[in-house]
Amino acid sequence: MLITKKRLVHAMTYEVILLIIIAIALSTILEMPLEVTGGLGIAMAITSVLWNIVFNTLFEKFEQKKQLKRTIPVRILHAIGFEGGLLLFTIPMVAYALNISFWNALLLDLAMTICILFYTFIFQWCYDTIEQRIYSN
Repeated sequence: MLITKKRLVHAMTYEVILLIIIAIALSTILEMPLEVTGGLGIAMAITSVLWNIVFNTLFEKFEQKKQLKRTIPVRILHAIGFEGGLLLFTIPMVAYALNISFWNALLLDLAMTICILFYTFIFQWCYDTIEQRIYSN
């Protein structure tokens, strides 16, 4: 699979912003050192970047095949699909890094996922808007 500059910029921008938000929020909410939550955030970000590249490539092919326009319902489908798939990879990371049970990791990861769904939707919408302005000139 060829990774384009556009895809790499998209994935890295998404992850850097999210990493900062997650590390600070978890450290504050869980009263844990920023090193712990930041380390977890980095592991999750690396996993997410890889998933982001694969998922978005497949999603764009799906969009083309079904001739979908990037409407709000399509972006909601995108956000749910991306975060749902990522959840399968991150639950074990959360359990290990925070030394909690898989059940508690699932609950924490679901809570993070709900927050990240909103972030993903807003990020994608903004990214699409910026990209459209850049390429329409």
